[in-house]
Amino acid sequence: MSNVDAKEAARLYRERVIEGASPVRILRLLLEGALRRIDRAIAADARDPASGFVADLQRAEEIVTELRLAIDDAHAPETAARTEAVYDFAATRIGVAITRRDPGPAAEAAGVLRPILEAWRRIDEGQA
Repeated sequence: MSNVDAKEAARLYRERVIEGASPVRILRLLLEGALRRIDRAIAADARDPASGFVADLQRAEEIVTELRLAIDDAHAPETAARTEAVYDFAATRIGVAITRRDPGPAAEAAGVLRPILEAWRRIDEGQA
């Protein structure tokens, strides 16, 4: 299988997973994606323009922004406001990491996103 075929197969698989996913599963997948990108950026050489540092963090920032925009405060406005503040903090720290080419602020963003992911993971797995 060529690299192009493998990428297409992976894309089709992701589409099928998302099409049948519950809202909880979609949130979980998005958070996992953002954290995966942050972790890859932290592992990359932030000073090397050829590394994926900036691209990975930009994608993570986009995901976090989408998560923030998707918050529905109709049922629990206080919880929604706190969650929005966490996403705002994470997006801001990711932006600082990009600007400074410093993985430290990205690690801070990951630190506040991981507990949210773990909560959604427990809910998705029926353990909450």
